[in-house]
Amino acid sequence: MKKLIIILLIAASIIFAVIIYVTRINASQSYVASGHPEWAPIMWRDNEKIIGAGPDLVKMIFSELGIKIDLMYTGAWDEVQAKAKGGEVDVLAAAYKTTERETYMDYSVPYTIDPIALFIKKGSDFKYSEWKDLIGKRGIATVGDSYGQEFDDYIKEKLNVVRVSTAAEAFAAVVDGKADYFVYALYSGEKAIKEQKLENKIEIAPTYVASENFYITISKKSPLVKYLDQINELLAEYKSDGTIDSLVEKNKKVAY
Repeated sequence: MKKLIIILLIAASIIFAVIIYVTRINASQSYVASGHPEWAPIMWRDNEKIIGAGPDLVKMIFSELGIKIDLMYTGAWDEVQAKAKGGEVDVLAAAYKTTERETYMDYSVPYTIDPIALFIKKGSDFKYSEWKDLIGKRGIATVGDSYGQEFDDYIKEKLNVVRVSTAAEAFAAVVDGKADYFVYALYSGEKAIKEQKLENKIEIAPTYVASENFYITISKKSPLVKYLDQINELLAEYKSDGTIDSLVEKNKKVAY
């Protein structure tokens, strides 16, 4: 009987040691989060990091969960999404929901809204009130960007939109008369206009083309998908207590 008790105690000690060891391994594991490099104030590039309201929120959430996360610049937006698809990037700080993206990422609940605007040449006779007004006009957008599934589908089916690598290229095309409009996130566009000193050359159409929800997404290949319920609980808490709104406003001041 004593031998059995000793054996059981030894077995319990080994199991406990294994649990502690695995916990320490998990605690020391660092995961990669990334985002769009030109989508301020929600997310943008700062040297080799991605900063903004979304990254701030991701850091808060994973710190609460006791998980190490690195907010890293991992390339242009289409490259970032490809790396999330392949599992090289675990978390995206913010993304719109599209059918294609849902095949390789799991989505949190939405945490903020992003207006999508049309940027046009100042003084032009461009008139816009609904999507059909864009038919026959020359549009421009940036590679890898989505504007919500519905408007994305409308672009493919009805509109003439050329994709370029950067917002700077798109604004230049509008200023030079090579495009009639640039479809882009309102806040990011406002920031770019100030940085590029385009206030006298570019204006924003008063009617937005869409307002889309932003979500935190997790690669289906990442072990972090199991934390989605806890992430959603924390997002609900941060949304109700005003934390998310405060992060957006804080990062507007930093970005602009």
